[in-house]
Amino acid sequence: MKCNIPHLVLILAAFAVVPDSWAADTAGGNVFLDAKIGSAFGKQNGSNYSHQGTHSSWGADGGYLWKLDDQRSAGFELGYLHFDQFYEQSGNSGSDRTSATSAISLGGHFQVLFGDDRATIFQLRGGLMSVKMDDHFTSNFPSSSGTNSWRQTGLYAGLGIGRKLTQGLSVILAYSYYGAPDNANGLGTDLNLNWVGLVAEYQF
Repeated sequence: MKCNIPHLVLILAAFAVVPDSWAADTAGGNVFLDAKIGSAFGKQNGSNYSHQGTHSSWGADGGYLWKLDDQRSAGFELGYLHFDQFYEQSGNSGSDRTSATSAISLGGHFQVLFGDDRATIFQLRGGLMSVKMDDHFTSNFPSSSGTNSWRQTGLYAGLGIGRKLTQGLSVILAYSYYGAPDNANGLGTDLNLNWVGLVAEYQF
């Protein structure tokens, strides 16, 4: 995970130096790209999870927004989010589990601009997602270890509020929820994950 943070810093820096002339305020709409860094937390099948090591989570989105009027835009997005590793220890069974979790998503994206300068942004997002689980387990009673990998499909939803720094670049404080019922392996792995972080978005 730590090796990815410098890459995201470079992406954010690239957004900041893109000429504003690229951010065309056309009547049709705008392509948008974003990079995001934050923290993930949640529950799986009623068991509390916490991060092992770093608490960081990262991802990226891209899509297109059609202008509904001078203040509102609506469109679609395709995204990826890596939740990092979740860790659980059970004192009763003497077992440890580490789960690396990531999600790809496809959904709708809605934005509203507020204020006299129309520089304050409110976002709503939501749609379908697929979560990939790589579950590494170790048990002492009896002694065993192994890895299970599978995908679960579900829904995601999010909101955010932020500010335009330039015509094309915005910084947004965002929250997203990712929910996936046990529809893959019958092991009771219901996912209820939350993500909170900062998003740097560029429209052009």
